[in-house]
Parts: sequence; structure tokens; C-alpha cells
Amino acid sequence: MHRHPHSRSRSHRHRGRARRISALLTVVTLGFAALAATPAQAATQQYPTYTLDHTGTLNSGLTGDIAGSAFTDADGQFHWLSSYADYESTDSGSDTNTFTNTDLGALNNQVGSGTTEITADTYWNKPGALCYQIDKAAQNAAPSPYEDDHCDVVGTWVDPSSGTWYGVVNDEYDFNPWGSSSQTQNQRIGTGIHGNRILTASSSDKGKTWNYGGEIITSPYLGNDSEDASSQPGKTWDYGVAGCRLFVDYSTGYFYVVYNTQIKFKPNYTTFAYWPAVARAPISGKMAPGTWNKWDGGTWTQPGVGGYEGMAGSALHLNPSYDPATDQVDFAGTGADGTPVDYRAYYANQHGNTFTFDDTSGNAYTANTSTGVITDASGATVPSVSYRDPALNSSVTVSTASSKVNVAVTDATGATESTTLGGAVFLDTATNRLYITPNVVQETAFTFNPFSLDYQGVGYDANVYQTSDLGNPDSLSIVGTEPSGASNSYLTSIDYGSLTNQNVSSRSYRMVSALTGGMWDVSMAPHSSGQTHYSAQATPVDAGGAPISFASSASYGLSVGGATLSAGSGSAWRLVPVMDQWSTGYRTGFYKLVNVGTGGYLQSTGSTVEQTRAIGSAVATGAQQANFDPSGNGGSGSPGGADQWYLQPIGNDAPQTLSPSSSTADIAAATNTSLAGVGQYKLVNRNSGLALEYVNGGWQLAGQAFGDSGQAVAITKIS
Repeated sequence: MHRHPHSRSRSHRHRGRARRISALLTVVTLGFAALAATPAQAATQQYPTYTLDHTGTLNSGLTGDIAGSAFTDADGQFHWLSSYADYESTDSGSDTNTFTNTDLGALNNQVGSGTTEITADTYWNKPGALCYQIDKAAQNAAPSPYEDDHCDVVGTWVDPSSGTWYGVVNDEYDFNPWGSSSQTQNQRIGTGIHGNRILTASSSDKGKTWNYGGEIITSPYLGNDSEDASSQPGKTWDYGVAGCRLFVDYSTGYFYVVYNTQIKFKPNYTTFAYWPAVARAPISGKMAPGTWNKWDGGTWTQPGVGGYEGMAGSALHLNPSYDPATDQVDFAGTGADGTPVDYRAYYANQHGNTFTFDDTSGNAYTANTSTGVITDASGATVPSVSYRDPALNSSVTVSTASSKVNVAVTDATGATESTTLGGAVFLDTATNRLYITPNVVQETAFTFNPFSLDYQGVGYDANVYQTSDLGNPDSLSIVGTEPSGASNSYLTSIDYGSLTNQNVSSRSYRMVSALTGGMWDVSMAPHSSGQTHYSAQATPVDAGGAPISFASSASYGLSVGGATLSAGSGSAWRLVPVMDQWSTGYRTGFYKLVNVGTGGYLQSTGSTVEQTRAIGSAVATGAQQANFDPSGNGGSGSPGGADQWYLQPIGNDAPQTLSPSSSTADIAAATNTSLAGVGQYKLVNRNSGLALEYVNGGWQLAGQAFGDSGQAVAITKIS
């Protein structure tokens, strides 16, 4: 067994940070929104509740205190990355760990035997470590007098041309910025209170060392990223940008990073305001600083470093603003009824812990957040107030329980967000009606879903979202909700059928929490009569635009990059759907391609499992291989073989023309990212995520590249 260099148990090692995370989740919930249905807000749920098929456990040796990263290397090896930061005065376990085996099932089942581990120490004062590099960098060094960074690699992409790993890094710095000036550096680190920004790093030695690449996403409200009284003189402070997740969109050629901004009360961690955000960069830029832009106001023109960010996933297209000098936070946009809205944050205790609000009819009420009492205009106590807000297209109930004021907002789909009002209250400046921040796109694990040919996201709020256009994050819509017990913090999604591909999901999918060690296999339950929001099976189309037939008598010719795919003298193929493991009457969106003449199945080849997933692996036909086995690897699952494929839509955008020197006009023009109606695809191997391509006179697996016409497949009906 490869022993961790520090003998302390992992459960103890990340206990300090786990406590901080637990506290953070608590204040976010109290300050804003937690998914919780209330009897007063009962409504018809317009989307299905999904089914929990299987519950597993991630080996404690693989857990971390931030989201894990699953990926397949250029040589076909599978890796799981987890990171820690210990917040301790000595180097006792701040590191990024790379675990290697054939797939997640084997990796999880063989900790201590077949699974290997490489540890990259990231402690701030260890020469050569990633955090040390950040502190000593000539540009964008840690803006802190304490050299107190904690940096975690939380998402990884492998450059198919060089094999270099590029990672998104969650960087924590300026620990306890509002604490006593007499505190030592290690006392500050021990509080766990810090600022946050997002960086990039790379590794050319398979995770043994990581090289700092610069900052890519930072707050617009911090001078030189510093948490100090100069940039934030008021009673609140900007925590920065955090909670990041990476998604690699091979359809349109972009990296997407979802993250959040939090405004907090000094001197601690209690949340005053919160909003989720998204940034993107062309994959061709290899995550470099200057290639990233933020979603704001319906465009991607704000720079990743220092630019403003809109609230991603907002149906009202809300744009947040924050003034550190006055502590003013506003969410401004257009209501569902077409009226302007400006939801402004107020301190609840500015007027003796009381605030007034109106219902839709203009009736005024006063709520006391200290006593939990609500009174009407006459001063009489009322137990609750309910009204329909046309601007939110939602029903609102303000009630009291346990001497607290609670607000629940139920939208047209039946989704309910609720909060206990504490330090901040949001009221529309014109109507004086209440607002709470929704949880959409909150630390979300995104995938491409071949079942629906849409993008899919699962996050903290336990809702499942889909859209055909991730280039417009506000188009995300709830299509279902996770079953009880199936979702938790710091989630990673991985395709259960391959147990290697983090980038795709299907009608059933697996979620993994590196923080809690939970693993859940979930199926999309069928929608019931009257439900309007659900994930629908999509059928790809052939070159003529007709839906592909999966009948045993139907056959197709396949041409990739203009070269005809054939086996021997036979060039006719059948597409055989791989059925859902947990709901066998449904297709998954993955296929096996059978040559009509020979009966052979198209598959990548090699003498080892890793070789079948490597760039350059030869593709031929052979006997049908096994599908996913949920009982394999001690219940962690065994993946299917190398004979499964999916059709990755080729989007219409052109991000490969963008670079750090691209103008904002160039970036703004690259907005045609919808997959709706797209009928051109790449044929992608399920286990490797690599595309079929004809290279140097032979069929092989190649790294996906946007705009590579040699990977475009034409599917032509024969019979």
C-alpha cells in the first residue's frame, strides 16, 4: 500500500476544515435559501422526484474537503484527484492527491492494494509547493502579509496534444483579515476565515508537482484582491469567488467554471448576500489567464479577473451590485410580469430588528426578526401573510415559527425556496415586496447528457437542471429533484456505465461527495400526468435530418471526416441502444455499433484496459463486450467495455478563434451555443471521452477538438 506521508487519519486531518464548511453551509442556509416545502406553500410539483437505485461509500482514503476530480489521462489511465487544507500551524496534510486505477469502481475497492497514490504537498511554507509558488510569484502573488494560502486543485483537463494536466485551483488567502493585528500567522490560519479567488495550475509529471499558472477569476470588489479596510471600509466584506466546479464542453469548445460570490458581515463568516455565477474560456486557451469571461447582463463580455458577474440561472436576469463603502447590495432586473425590479438588501437590525413589507395589494406589515412577531398596519399580530407576486411569478408566505420570521417562495414549477430572515432582508425598492435568493447553479456538477442531448446540472439544492444552451445560464430549468438522501455537498458527477467519464451522464447517473464519502446512483423517474418540467428522451438525426431508427432492420452508412467506416467489405451499421441499467425499458443515449455484414461491434482495442482508452488507440470490430455491473468491485460497480459510444453534438460557436488578446467584441460575438436543432455530431467513445477519427490511414481515438472537421460523422440511411 502506498502510505500517505502523514500518518494521521484522514478523518482527523480534515476535521478542522469540515467544521468550517459545516458552519458555512449553515450561515448560507440561514441567510438565504434552503430547499424546504412548507404546508402553507403546498403546490403541484411540476417535475418528477427521481429514484435512488443504489447507495455506496467512497473509501475514506479517497475523500477530501472539496469536490473531487475524475478524469482519464492521455495514456488511458484513470485518475481521481482530491485535495485538503488543514488550517494548522505545521505541515500536517495540506495537499492534492492523485489516485490511479482502471476506473472508479476498482480504484475505490482496491485502496491499499491495486490503487496507487501520489501526493503533492501544497503547504504555504514548503519550497516548491503550489501555495509557496503563489506566495512568491512575480505576478498575482498572494495579496497577503501572512503568506497564508491554501490552494486546492478541483477540476482537471488533459491537453490531448501534450498530455499536460491543467487544473482549476480554489485559492484561499488573507486569513482572518478583520481579526486582531496581534494574531500570529498561524493563529489567523487556524480561524479558517479567509478570502477566495480562482487560479490555474498545470502538471507535467502526472500530479507529482503542480506549477502555478496565474489567477483566472477574481472579485471586482477587492483592490489587488486584498481583504483590507482600503477596499472594504464598511460593515461587510466580500469573501471573493469560491465553490468552483469545472465542466469541459466539447460541443462548443469551452471550459465552464461555476462558482459563487458571498458578501459577509465583519468580522466573521455570517452571510449577508450571495449569488451564483459562471465564467467560461475557450478550451484552445488551455485555461490561461486572460482567456476567461464572466456571464453578466446576458453577455460574456466581463473579464474573468476583476469583472462583474451576473446571477447565473436567474429567470429574472438579475444583475447583482455591491458597494463596500455603504454595504449596499442590489439585485436588479426585469420581473416575470415585465416590470423593473430592484431587490435591495437591508440590515434587519437597522430599525430595532424590524422591517416593513407589503403584499401585492399594498397592505403593509411589520416583522421583527428578533421576536418573530408579524403585525399588520393596525398593530394586530398576524400568524402569516400570503400573496402572489407577479414579478416573481411565485407565491410568497411570510410566517413565524420558534420566534423566527420565515419566508417561503414557491415558483410556477412547485419548487420552494425558504429562509429564516436574520441579518439581511431583500425588498423591492418600488413595491416593497420581499425577495430571497434562489439556489440555482449553486456549486453545481455539470455534464453533457446524451439521453436528452442537453446539459445537466446537480447541486446543493438537490434539484436537477437542464438546458440546451449552457452559453445562456439563465435558461437552466428544473427537470427533477434528487430522491431523499441522494445529494450532498461538494458533488462530482461520473458516468456510472464507464466509471471514468466525468463529462457525461445519462438517464441514470452517479453523484459522488468527496467531503462526506457518499455515492448515489440515481434514475430519472417518469413524469406524471400534468407535469410540465422533465427530461425527455432525444433521438439523434441522420444526415437527412430524419430521426435515427433503432429497428433491427435499419442500417446506416457512417462517414467520419469524409472517410467511410467499414469492416472488411461491409460498410452498413446498426445502432443498438444501450438500455438503462436501473430502468431497462429506457435508452441511455449510449450505443453499440454493429457491422451488418460481419456482426462485429465497433470498439477501441489494446492489450490492457488503459490502452483501449489511450489517445491513438486503434478502433476495429470485435465481439460484444459486457455492460456495467453494479455488483462488481464489492458493490462499487464494474464498467462496461470499450464498445459503447455516444453522439456528441457539434455546436455552432467558434471559440477556437479566441485568445487572451481577443477583443471584447470578438468574445461577445461567440454566443451561438445552443444545441437545439443541431444535427451534426462526433462519435465519442464512452469510456475515454475520445472521438473516432481517421488518422494516418487507420481508425483511432483522438482528443476532441472543436472545429476539427475530421471528427464530424455523417450518418446516412441505407435501409
